[in-house]
Amino acid sequence: MAKDAAEPDKKERLIFGGMAHWDGLDLFGPNYMSVAYRRKGEIHVRVEPSNIWKPKNPTVQRISRWPIVRSFFFWGRLLLQVVGSFWVLLFFAVTLAGLWLFVRLMEFGSGAGPLGGVFAFFAEFPILPVLLLFFAAMMFTSIGRYHGAEHKAVAAYEEYGEVTLEGAKKSSRVHPRCGTNILGYIVLAALIDPLIDWWGYAVLQFIFISEAWFVLGKTRPSIAVGDFLQRYFTTTEPRPAELEVAVESLNKLLRAEEERAAGGELAKAPARS
Repeated sequence: MAKDAAEPDKKERLIFGGMAHWDGLDLFGPNYMSVAYRRKGEIHVRVEPSNIWKPKNPTVQRISRWPIVRSFFFWGRLLLQVVGSFWVLLFFAVTLAGLWLFVRLMEFGSGAGPLGGVFAFFAEFPILPVLLLFFAAMMFTSIGRYHGAEHKAVAAYEEYGEVTLEGAKKSSRVHPRCGTNILGYIVLAALIDPLIDWWGYAVLQFIFISEAWFVLGKTRPSIAVGDFLQRYFTTTEPRPAELEVAVESLNKLLRAEEERAAGGELAKAPARS
């Protein structure tokens, strides 16, 4: 039996997620979101109602959990998160533009001498160099540190019921709900893409990715791969500056959620232990 089930006195925790960017992070709660960054040594946090739509009708909630249907809700919520953050939207736009340009250059160079085969290979599997660039950005820039700070702050809240700098320092930067855990399925689908000569797969692969995640995401091999990617490629140990931003941001977001709690029931998750 899980330890938290044996300790009923531990309070249930709200569910928080997040998204790191160059100079800060966004956090998402059941009803509010926060945008936090550090500028000229000062921490700035803005809390506002969440722009992520969630079904409230019981029938729609049940339907949204059906196989296939849940995938449309999953990608729709993710799209709303991306559109709601200027920096994340800019990052995705630049990434897509860079990917398109990279493929065109590789196709152009595929007939150029002895390296033509290498260029042709990368044109067929552009996910590989993109993945290397993504990992490099996460490992060697502040994005990875803010990603780690986000995880440590959320983990501290889930463990202790409060968010302090000391608690966050002691917490893990590997988190079971991290979006990194779906990355393995995305890479697998992208590697299969050139082998399937059908335009419909470009759309269906997103359903395959999310359905595989829903079915296999909680299995030990999937968790092990996700933890490995987080630990060595997509998060780095945050400095005090990044951790302070995450702690203050989550505290203000938590305060907003708690002030609203009297008006209705909030989504909750069992305390981690």
